[in-house]
Amino acid sequence: MTARAWLTGLLCVLAAGAGCAARGPARPAGPPTDDPAAVTALAAATAHCRPLRTATGEIRLSGRAGRDRLRARLLAGFAEPSSLRLEALAPFGAPGLILASDGSATTVLFPRERQVLRGSTVPALLDALTGLALDADELRRLLFGCLAGDGGRGRAYGGGWQVVDAGETRAFLRDGALVAADYRGWQIDYALPEGGVPRQVRVRRGPGPVALDLTAVVGDLSLNTDIDPRAFVLDVPSDAVPITLDDLRRASPLAPR
Repeated sequence: MTARAWLTGLLCVLAAGAGCAARGPARPAGPPTDDPAAVTALAAATAHCRPLRTATGEIRLSGRAGRDRLRARLLAGFAEPSSLRLEALAPFGAPGLILASDGSATTVLFPRERQVLRGSTVPALLDALTGLALDADELRRLLFGCLAGDGGRGRAYGGGWQVVDAGETRAFLRDGALVAADYRGWQIDYALPEGGVPRQVRVRRGPGPVALDLTAVVGDLSLNTDIDPRAFVLDVPSDAVPITLDDLRRASPLAPR
């Protein structure tokens, strides 16, 4: 079975028809007023971000890319500053795909097909697989509501809304809770917080070459536990056949068909 067949099967791509994606939560409207307290409120809502060193969990991914529906179950591990491991689980047996990066070397392995891709970057690989061109640190901060840094300009709107602009990020709070962010053209919505950490993250982008609307639900989350650095380096079988990033792009369900 080829890499394209595995990606298609793992992501369960189905014809989506011409329907529109559901709307996301509203953003505040109307004239704002300056609100320095919004910066303090954001710092309190993201207090979990300061000590966040590592994270592991299971991610159930669903949504749309263009006219296709995508669905996958991933095991994920993150470690500062830029280590990442993602395993796309198949219904039975070995993972269908493993992506690992220790910040200096990045590898994608199709264990069942014994195909391997080396020498690319995390943003290029995630763009080919999901349409999200994020590096490992950005993906970790996006998933756990940690995109906004310290400081910024705060404003208040009616209905309990506060907004903080900090660098490339616009963070939205409602009644003191982080509920959304805009980052580099993506709209992110946060829900189902536990201990201040969102367990549901929706990422939208559109219109564009491929409109995206993906939702990640995080379960079995463990924060700040020690992870063996060897988890972010793949042991590739000696007989694995090399493929290229172009091969992966052509195999991806996001490729034009």
